[in-house]
Amino acid sequence: MDNYLMGFLALALAHFMALLSPGVDFFIILSNSSKYGRVSGIVTSAGIAIANLVYILLALFGITLIKNNELIFMIIKILGSIYLLYIGLLLLKSKKRKLFEEKIEKKKNKKDILKYFSMGFFSAILNPKNSIFYFTMFSISIQNSTPFFVQTFYAAWMFFAVLFWDIFIVYLVTNKKSKNFLDKYSNHIEKISGLILFCIGTSILIGTIIS
Repeated sequence: MDNYLMGFLALALAHFMALLSPGVDFFIILSNSSKYGRVSGIVTSAGIAIANLVYILLALFGITLIKNNELIFMIIKILGSIYLLYIGLLLLKSKKRKLFEEKIEKKKNKKDILKYFSMGFFSAILNPKNSIFYFTMFSISIQNSTPFFVQTFYAAWMFFAVLFWDIFIVYLVTNKKSKNFLDKYSNHIEKISGLILFCIGTSILIGTIIS
């Protein structure tokens, strides 16, 4: 049980740090929420979460198929650790940028649910980094002995983490004080996230090579 807990903590922390750093999905949520309102942002978030679920399931079953091959599994864990190091370095080197426009035009009568859902879904599903990221997440958290129900719990956790975090972002974006906070401290959040991801990647890489 302790091994499963450590695997889950590594996965949950690395996943959350990645969620904290603004990416393509973040800016689509920001744009839709700012221009069309909170409902459009929530629907966009649902589309993004469903697309992430597709990649989560593909990564889960992919890892399940190869985890009994110790050599391939070890190589994937090493590559996954290196990928986390790469993301961490990118975030550490990131420069401050303005998240919000000075003037945002409010558009009315934009209630096309399918439109906003599709924007979120296709933004996430067409991003090749998502498939690599989730494959990395499972490679660093799953052992050969990890039961399938534990792996399923990991998958469910990541799906709901994406969904609820994106909805939380919608509420931040539609609140003036929160927008000011995000605009001021987003770069600091990126750098802290990058440092934590770098440390996690280093720890897993060393542990995999030693074992």
